[in-house]
Amino acid sequence: MSFTEILLILGIALVLFGPEDLPEIARTIGKVVYEIRKATQDVTKEIQGSIETPSNILNKALDLTEHLPESKTSQTASETKDCKKDEELLRFEDEKPADPLAELPSDMVSYVEKGASR
Repeated sequence: MSFTEILLILGIALVLFGPEDLPEIARTIGKVVYEIRKATQDVTKEIQGSIETPSNILNKALDLTEHLPESKTSQTASETKDCKKDEELLRFEDEKPADPLAELPSDMVSYVEKGASR
């Protein structure tokens, strides 16, 4: 707002409310404007915090992975070839399913199928 607009508004307020009530009205308007600005700043901070939080988490995770020793982060191509030569890869068909009841005591487990009569 320009200076002339402020003077015009003050002149109209002086005529409408009188010189006695004008300081009280100005204080009240100032308090209301302060509270509105404070509330909008709080909302703005909350929104910015919620937007920045995921990016901060990702940045911290990337920083942690960059600072890990080389042996833990990745293997070189020659190390990968050596591992393939040393280890035989297993396929799903090669694995035999383990008996989940084998670890239980034998008196608790019965492999005999029982009838469903009541």
